[in-house]
Amino acid sequence: MDAVWLDLPAGAMNVAAAFRLVVGRPATGATLRLAAADFCRVWIDGRLAAHGPARAAHGCARVEEIPLPPRTGDLSGAAALPAAGGGDFKAAGRLDENDALVVFVEVLSAHVPCFDGVSAHVPCFDGVEQDAFFAAEVVAPDGRVLAGTDDFEAWLDGTLVRRVRRFSYQRGFVESRRIAADPGAFRRGGPAPNGWTRAATVPRPLPRLLPRRAPRPVLDFRDAGAPVAHGSFAADASVAAPMGREVTLVGTQGFKGYPSAEWEDDPAADAARLESRAVNAGFAEYSLYDLRRTHTGFFSLRVRAEAPEGATVLLLFDELRAPDGARFPVDPFRNACSNVVKWRLGPGVHDLLSFHPNSARFVAVAVLEGRAEVERFGVVPYENPDAARVPLPPTGDAALDAIVDAARATFAQNAVDLLTDCPSRERAGWLCDAFFTGRAEALFTGRNDVERAFLENYALSPALASLPDGMLPMCYPAEHAAGTYIPNWALWWLLELDAYRARTGDEETVAASRPKIGPLLAWFDRYAGPEGLLEDLPGWVFVEWSACNDLDHVSGVNFPTNFLWAAALEAAARLLGRPDLAARGASVRAAAARLAWDGEWFDDNALRGEDGAL
Repeated sequence: MDAVWLDLPAGAMNVAAAFRLVVGRPATGATLRLAAADFCRVWIDGRLAAHGPARAAHGCARVEEIPLPPRTGDLSGAAALPAAGGGDFKAAGRLDENDALVVFVEVLSAHVPCFDGVSAHVPCFDGVEQDAFFAAEVVAPDGRVLAGTDDFEAWLDGTLVRRVRRFSYQRGFVESRRIAADPGAFRRGGPAPNGWTRAATVPRPLPRLLPRRAPRPVLDFRDAGAPVAHGSFAADASVAAPMGREVTLVGTQGFKGYPSAEWEDDPAADAARLESRAVNAGFAEYSLYDLRRTHTGFFSLRVRAEAPEGATVLLLFDELRAPDGARFPVDPFRNACSNVVKWRLGPGVHDLLSFHPNSARFVAVAVLEGRAEVERFGVVPYENPDAARVPLPPTGDAALDAIVDAARATFAQNAVDLLTDCPSRERAGWLCDAFFTGRAEALFTGRNDVERAFLENYALSPALASLPDGMLPMCYPAEHAAGTYIPNWALWWLLELDAYRARTGDEETVAASRPKIGPLLAWFDRYAGPEGLLEDLPGWVFVEWSACNDLDHVSGVNFPTNFLWAAALEAAARLLGRPDLAARGASVRAAAARLAWDGEWFDDNALRGEDGAL
């Protein structure tokens, strides 16, 4: 495959593009092979088929492989969102709707590559710094390439408002759009509506291509049903949106984004001003939906905006309903995020689908300006499709069965392409968390496909300038502007790699990971004291979210960290075939137990006295 990107001025952030292919439909079907950065979603014949790509290490990209429908039959694995209707098929040349195949790929990049070698990438926890690119090919069952990257038309999506605040400290930008007309017909091969312009492309380097490995989510629409509440609201201009570190740090410590003075729009400010009132007799300005449990995915709604001015629609969402007496039924800022999506719509019917995956149970749809009717609302989940592959028999305890169901749902949302610790604020693949989620993957799916991809990313990760030699990133693929790292999490990596091999027998991934073990152990050796225990570790020494993390508990010789160090040495012994490391691990454990135990409790840590003794 060849890679290209739009020929745009360097340095722009939060850029949306589209690539469209209209070709004769293969009689026997074919496969779309696609790689892109940073994020993309795929429509086949106007139907949502995929969102991705699965994330990969620096210098790498995972290839999405999507089956395409033959001349007869439907697309396998694509969900049909309810169509808005209207818009005749107008394919290129002499193709009609029955003979033409339309592939439409939206790509959203955090930055446009700077050809002088300086990037304007926005560091995030949910992806690595990389040049924007698009690469695709349509391959026949016999391996012939039927179409390539150069056969796609390129478009600049001007409906996305680029200069906005960041969604959170850990992720990119909030979503705000100005949509004159529904683009559904455009995705099916019709003319482009206002806001979309043809764009020239330039060649871009193609990263090392890797298989996806993780199963592709099934993107099926789930209707939320009728709203659980309606209401009216006032807008109090004196109430300001929170200005957290995702705003205040822009321009400092390598943290990038648009300064607030440059914002073209601020959906968070609109959300902050809303104050709920009793529903008036004539018109409900907002509707509240309850998805009945937290879902992670894309908000899907059909809105009929009335002429002549259209309407402005704002979504506010959260996993909890705001308590009684709150200003509004949903608090979009509760979790240090700006949980809002905004659309300015021209008159007509619009099928809307938010671009980024987010988590919510309660969603308020508010009409800020104009008049609009929400004809349907729901969510397209972005989850691991294999979470229910292995049935677990009911326990007979209703409360316990509910916990198992919740655990399965939590796993599904945190194991799409990586093993993540939360699918909302960060969407980051953290070590330590992954040790436990890998066990859950084996339990719920009978496999460890996502964990393999997660560990493969670590095996392929280059040495990062922000980290000391030998140290692993605490979450990956990710960028942390401040260069923070958690030494404990690197020890958990050893435990996970050892447990993964025992579960799966995958020697290939372990072999690819081994070159990192020696340098990691050498880094820790620098901080081993005379008793063999780790002492005064730099970085963020992390035990758990409690007072155990406080400096007066982790300074000096931290005993929880040293028990972990003992286990990591024993895991490294098995991974490297080095009995000497196992003996050393046993010695560390014995020394830590002897020094920490006071006859009733284990102490958190020990400090050296003036005589040098602990």
